[in-house]
Order: sequence, then structure tokens, then C-alpha cells
Amino acid sequence: MNAVLPAPLPLIPAKLNMPALPRGLLPRPRLDEWFQRLGEVRLAVLHGPSGVGKTTLACQWARAFDGRVAWLQLHPGDNDPLQFGRYLLHVLDARLEHGCPRSLLLAGQAAETFETLLTHLLAELPGEHEPLLLVLDDFEVLHDATVVAALRFFLRNMPAWLTLLVCSRGLPELGVADLRVKHQLLTVDAQHLAFETDEVQALLDLGLPVAINREQVERLNRRIGGWPCALQLALQEVQTGRGMDLFLEHLQLGHPYIRDYMREQVIADLGPATLEFLQATCLLERFNVPLADRLTQGRNAREMLEQLERGGLFLQPLDGLRQWYAYHPLFATFLQGELRTHQPQRASELHLRAAEALMAENLPEEAARHAVLAGCPTRVGEVLERHGRQFYRQGRLGLLQQCLEMLPEAVIAGSPLLTLLQAWVSQNSYQFDQVERWFEASEQALQDSCSEEDWARIVGEFNAVRAQVAMNRGDEQQAIALAREALAREPLIMRTSKVAALSGLAEAHFVQGLLPQAQKQYEEAERRAREIRASHLVVWNLGQLSEIAIAQGYLQKAYSLQERAIQYVEQADLQATPIMEFIYRVRGQVLLEWHHLDAAEQCALQGIQILEDVGDRWLLQCYALLAGVAHARGQQSACADYIGKMQSMLADDNYHVDWLANAHAVMLSYWDSTQDKTAIQQWLLTAPALARGLNHFAQYNGRNHARAYLSLNQPDKALPILRQLQADAEQHGLVMDLNRNHILLAQLHWLREERRQALDNLQLALTLASSTGAIGSFLRIGKLLIAMLKALQHERRLDELEAQRADRLIQLAQQQRDFSRAIRITLDEAVIQDIINRPDVPELIRHSPLTRREWQVLSLIHAGQSNEQIAEHLNVAPTTIKTHIRSLYQKLNITHRNEAVQLARSLLSKIQGE
Repeated sequence: MNAVLPAPLPLIPAKLNMPALPRGLLPRPRLDEWFQRLGEVRLAVLHGPSGVGKTTLACQWARAFDGRVAWLQLHPGDNDPLQFGRYLLHVLDARLEHGCPRSLLLAGQAAETFETLLTHLLAELPGEHEPLLLVLDDFEVLHDATVVAALRFFLRNMPAWLTLLVCSRGLPELGVADLRVKHQLLTVDAQHLAFETDEVQALLDLGLPVAINREQVERLNRRIGGWPCALQLALQEVQTGRGMDLFLEHLQLGHPYIRDYMREQVIADLGPATLEFLQATCLLERFNVPLADRLTQGRNAREMLEQLERGGLFLQPLDGLRQWYAYHPLFATFLQGELRTHQPQRASELHLRAAEALMAENLPEEAARHAVLAGCPTRVGEVLERHGRQFYRQGRLGLLQQCLEMLPEAVIAGSPLLTLLQAWVSQNSYQFDQVERWFEASEQALQDSCSEEDWARIVGEFNAVRAQVAMNRGDEQQAIALAREALAREPLIMRTSKVAALSGLAEAHFVQGLLPQAQKQYEEAERRAREIRASHLVVWNLGQLSEIAIAQGYLQKAYSLQERAIQYVEQADLQATPIMEFIYRVRGQVLLEWHHLDAAEQCALQGIQILEDVGDRWLLQCYALLAGVAHARGQQSACADYIGKMQSMLADDNYHVDWLANAHAVMLSYWDSTQDKTAIQQWLLTAPALARGLNHFAQYNGRNHARAYLSLNQPDKALPILRQLQADAEQHGLVMDLNRNHILLAQLHWLREERRQALDNLQLALTLASSTGAIGSFLRIGKLLIAMLKALQHERRLDELEAQRADRLIQLAQQQRDFSRAIRITLDEAVIQDIINRPDVPELIRHSPLTRREWQVLSLIHAGQSNEQIAEHLNVAPTTIKTHIRSLYQKLNITHRNEAVQLARSLLSKIQGE
């Protein structure tokens, strides 16, 4: 008697329907190239870890596909061949308008094997048909060998009008190798699916109620590695700019929602051996098979890595040959958090094992980091004695500091090498008093055990550090004396000491305004640094040479020197060190002066990325550059955000006047744009003292004082400052400062209505700009520049280069966006004539021409100022303003202030290109 087969389970309709697309979906045109090839291949695979957007992209492609679409959502129950066959036949039959009835009947009878069933289906499918896309989502749940083998058979023999699109965590075992060589395979992996920074920016702009600045966007994408799930979480949680900062902090520490997701969706079904491998390797920033074998104590790491890749875990190959791997940053954070929470003692043991393994693989920097995290002073000391000089040559001062903090003071004092490394670290951290304390401790510990000659050579190396400390304290004469003492003897411990002393000597001469002398010394220091492969000092000296070139007005030369530094680091295959931030920051300042705003912003963002783990205090200059870019673009919210970050840093730390002057300049520009006179007055009370303008930062600080007084309508206080700065700049060949001073003097004289002096300085500034390339310094004046340049063109003869630059500056100034809607332009005869001559200006304006003062009053009415404010601005009595307004209204045939505002907006916006 035949056994009665159980009735088949009912089909779930939701499994046969394409899921709905989420709201606020972002178009991703860069993926269109793969979509265009969809009809040319047999198999397309979207593969990557959970939550990378495979299903969403498949839905987008399916909706755009030029043909029919059959969608099947797979579940673990589909490993039953007969059940899977019924689903597959039903979805295909429906899309083919009941085109495979015999196969569907056989599937319902459950009398044939799955492969036999697919053979009937292939025989029944038409030879010609419109294109059909068959989507199998969550393919990774299929592990039954019979099902997968039958699908491989189906794939080899299906008609040309059918394309199979698979969404899977790993590459499916469907004969992809053969399909690849036959050009019948299309794959899009996690790296392609990850969101790029521009896409993150676009999604946040679309979905958040507040504007997020570019620095936050880039930092976010570095931490989430482009993972769409984390982006969706950000859209839910972030409601303010500060909220984004908090979200980023939570990501770094291990966000609880992401932790829940990883537990539920990623590791829940992993076996004990896999979990053990993940825990053993998760502490490494990167690893290869030998390292993984050492950490797992020889548990066949290669096979495990291949298994993890096939399983679509958050494992990323770092090279094309798949020799080096890393975990996705959020997955690594999750694994490390689990390890520290549940097995804290094992974490220390793994760090120590990692340090030993990395030393064996000749990766001393990574070994040192793990030795520190393991809390093992002995291992740290061994690494420093062998590789400390290399760490210093390559600029790993942050790593050196972490290592030295692990060692007992007696150990450091008893080693001249460790003492020197500690001194350089303390100097770099602005802990100047600590430098001498370490030297005194070393003298007590070592002097009696060294020969007189050796100790003299060691003291010479100490003096190289002392020279730099003296420079940072502003004592150039002492710095020069100490540097010369250091140069008088050959170093005993660190070959870099003599190069550092020569750089310190050059810096002292640079600060004193002796540019040619400083330039020669920096060039010699760079040559010597190359000889001993001290990359940190090579880059430092090239950066200083570029600053000298800027001061001399050779911006293109400065840019080329910065390019040499970048190429040197790339050719030597060096990791980016904090000193590279200096190069990118100075390059950004050149680009900002050239008004290349996007490129300048990118330089600042690269600098922040380099310094991300060093400490917030070092980000001041990068934020100043970002604020300058935002100000030039008229992005008030972003500029205010960056200014706020800068103010927090300035409140918590002491900075050199060079850094202060640069930061204060953009803060003053912002306050001037927002008419925050209180902030400017407060700044003057606490600003760095004025000094002779022997160098670029003293000049910058002086101009800051002058700008503050101009913003407060006190030009008489600004004038003597600028005159002294100009005399100093001429004496010391500070051409770029001469250019900027002329611009500011032109503005000052114009505001004092000293027309001839204003135009004299403006023309001199244009002449200098023909060689310096200055643009940004002119545009900092704002809309006033338009009136000044038009007056210059109207009254003076300009040579061809000057005329071209004037036209270009007017065009850029017209395009500039002010923070407020006020059109704050000082009207001049040339500008007024420009307006009157336009064909779209009402005839009434031509028949009843306004006086220059009436035009000014009209522009200030438009700016929203009251009669009292206008009187203060123009330095006249309020009754006089009332007289001007009555005359103005009569000539323009208007009766209300609102009418005056509307007319002014119409007329004045024409001249500004708005």
C-alpha cells in the first residue's frame, strides 16, 4: 500500500512579491554602469554583509528593468527541494502568463526530483520571449547541496532572455568562475555598495532637519565605512549639529543599536570555531594569514578567511591579491567591545600575543601599539630600544608618547635614547618645562658612566631640543645659540639631532624676517634629512620652505614644494603622519587665496583625517581653514559651526601666535559679516599684543587688530598699525603681506572717503597680485570691493593684467553670498552709473536722479537699518537722515519703507549679480 504524501504547505504570497522601497531613497547613478550590463549576462550577484543595501538596489534595478521581473524571497525552509520548486515554478508561471502549466502540475504532485522538475521547466520555456529578470533574494540561506546543484544546472541551460539576479552575503556556488571567464557574470560587492562621502552628504541633506557640515559627513563615513544601516540610524537619531557629534561619539564607543544588530543579524548563527577566530583577530587593524595563524595558535587561518569571505561577513580585503584583510570598522568595534566586556583578561593576553606576532612579522609600529594596550612595559621598552629612532624619523610622535608613558621614569632617564625621545615628545606636546626636567634626570643617571667626549655629544643633542623649546617660547636669540652649539658636535645617539638643530636655526631666522638665510638653511636641512631617510624632517623642511615662498609672494612655488612633500611620502610608501597635516593645511591656505574653495576644503578635511587620533587641540588650523571656506561661500550655518569648535579649542588651550592669528582672522571676518560688534570689542580686550611685523604671523596679527578697528568704524586706530606693518613688510621682503596690507589700506581709505589714497593702494595691490595670484584677500572685503574696483576702472588706466584681474574680482564679488540678505555695498559714482545705464532700470530713476548720499541711504534701508543706525553708520545727525529719506521718497514716488526696500532689492541686486 502506497504511503499518502502529506499535503504541501501553502505558498506565502509575500515571498513572491517585490518588497516596497524605503522612503527618501537616494538615486545612485554611479551604479548605473552595472545596471546597463544586466541584460548581457546570465548571472548578476549583489553580495556583501548584512545591511549593505543589496535588496534595495535589486528593487531599484528591478523597477527600472526593461522587461518582466519575477521576485522570490528565500527563507531557510526553501532548502526543501520540493518546496523551493513549487515557489520557483509559481513565480515564473505568473510572470510568463501561465507559460509553464505542465511543470507547475508536476511540482504540485511532488513526484519528481528538483533537477528533473527544472529539466521539464527548461523544456517548456519558450525559445523567444521578452527579457525576464529572476531575482533570488537572501540566497545565503540555501545550503542544501541538491538545491544549489539544481540551480547551477538551471543557470547553465536557461534561455538567453532570462537573467538571474542573486542577492547574497557571499558569492553563491553557482559556477561563477566559469561564468566570469565567459563574460556572463556581473558582480557588485560590498565595496561598490558602500556609500561614498558625496552620497552620504546627499542622503543627510535629504533626510535631516538640520545642515551637517562637510567635516562631520566625512568623519561619519570613515566610522561607518559607508554602511547604509548606520546611515539610516543617523537619520533617525540626529536632529541637531551637536546631535551628529554625539552620534559620532557613540559610534566610536560602540552604539547600542548597532551592537544589537550585529548580535542578531551577523553572529547569531556562527559556530564556536568562527567566533573564536573573530575574537582572536579583531584587535588587529589589519592581518594576513601568518599573523592570524600566530594569534589563533595555528588553526588554519587561510581556510577560515576563505570561509568568512564566502559567508559574507564584515571582512574586507585590503589588496587585490587578498593577502591582507581588515574587519569593517563598526564590526571591529563591536567585536572588541564584546571581548572587553566578556573576556577582559583575554583581551590583554591577545594584545601581548599580537605584539609578539607583529614583531616577528617586522611590523614594529603596530607591535608597539599592542604592547602598550597589553600594559607590558618590558615589551614596550624592547620595541623602543630597537625601533624608537625609526618612529621619530617617520614622525610617529603620538605613538612614542603612548609608549613612553608606559615606562618607569628611571628607565627613561637611564637611557640617552629614551631621554631624547621623551624630550622631543614633551616639546611637541608644548610641555616645555618637562623637557629640562628629563635632561636633569638623565644627567644624574648617566653623566658618571659616560666619557667626557660622549657626554658632550649627548648634551649637543639635548641642545637641539632646547633650541626648539626656545623657539616655541619666542626667544629666537637663545634658539640660535643652542642650535649652533648642537651643530658644533656630531650626534652620538640620533643622527636626526643635527638636522633638527639646522631646522631650528632656519626657523629662528625665518621668524626674524631673514628669509634668504632661512631658505638656504631649510634647503640644506631637507637634503640632510633625505640622506638619513628622516621622512618627518624632510616633510617638515619642505613645508617651511613653502611658507617662505608664500611670504615672498611665490604661491605657485609654494604649491610645488607642497607637491614635492606629498610625492615624497607616496613614493616612500609612508603612512600619513601628523606632519602631513601641516602640508595639506598650508596648501589649503594657498588654494583659499586662489579661491579654489572645493580643493581648499578637501585639504582641511584630509588634515583632520590625519589628525583624528592625535587630539582635538591640533585641529584648530583645519577648522580655521574650513571656516574660511564656508565664509567665502556664504554658508553661515557651517561657518558658525566651525567657529564654535574653534572657540572651544581656544578656551581650553594655549597656542602659538601663528595659530592664533590665523584662527582669529576668520573669526573676525565672521563677526564682521554678522555685525557682532560686541564679539569684536571683546576680542580686542584679549587679543595677542601687537609686535613688529618681521614675519607672516606678526603681520597677520597686526592686520587682525586693524580689521577689528575697521569693523568698529575706528579707522584712525587702524591706520598707524597698517603703516608700521607695511614698513616692516617692505624691509623684510614679505611680499604677500605687502599685497594684503595694500588691500586693507585701500578699504580703510575708502571708508574714510579718501578716494585717491584708496585707489592708489588698490592699484598697487592689483599690481602685486599679478605675481602673487592673490584673490581671496581681495574678496574678504565683501561687496565694497565692487564699488572700489569699478571706481578704479573708471578713473585709472590699468595694464592688461591688472584690468583682467579687476574684472575677475568684480565677477567673483558679485557671486559672493552674504550671510544676511542685506546688500551692504558702499555706492560710488561708477556703481551708480552702472545701475542707471541698465536698460531694465525704471525711467523714473533717470529723470529724478538720486544723489550719492541718497543711494547710500537707500541701500541701508534695504539692509534693515533704522534711521538711528543709518545716521550712526554715515556719521551724521538723525535729522539729516530724515531729510534724505523725504527727498528720496519724493524722487522715487513712494510713500512706505517697504516700497523703498523692494525697489532697492531690485536695483542693487543687479549690480551684485544676485
